[in-house]
Amino acid sequence: MLLTREQFKQQVFDRSHQLCVVCNTLAVDAHHILERKLFDDGGYYIDNGAAVCAACHLLCEYTTIGVEELRVAARIANTIIPPGWDTAHAYDKWGNRVWPSGLRSVGPLEHDSGMRRALAAGGFLGLLMPSDYAE
Repeated sequence: MLLTREQFKQQVFDRSHQLCVVCNTLAVDAHHILERKLFDDGGYYIDNGAAVCAACHLLCEYTTIGVEELRVAARIANTIIPPGWDTAHAYDKWGNRVWPSGLRSVGPLEHDSGMRRALAAGGFLGLLMPSDYAE
């Protein structure tokens, strides 16, 4: 069910008892597990959110903490992905397909400066391959 921004934050925080799902310190952000820009409707789904502290939020944005790792930490069983995406594939926060080798095929946010800055800060920008990459 699509939530408002306020409902999203409240429900994400309530689910984790106001604690960061990664390190159990006080949560300050309701992080979108998959970037909200990837969803036509904004992606405000409870199962696309995790409560995180400021330090862990940066690690999630940089993709140092991966999508699946975050879902496990938040105890999310229902995988939310944009329509038309394949649940058999692994994706990073920014919608890039992650291959078993660690390389990533560029996703729909290829030219998003925020995505590129985050991946660079996390040391992952060099793993980004053209969208037609196949392992």
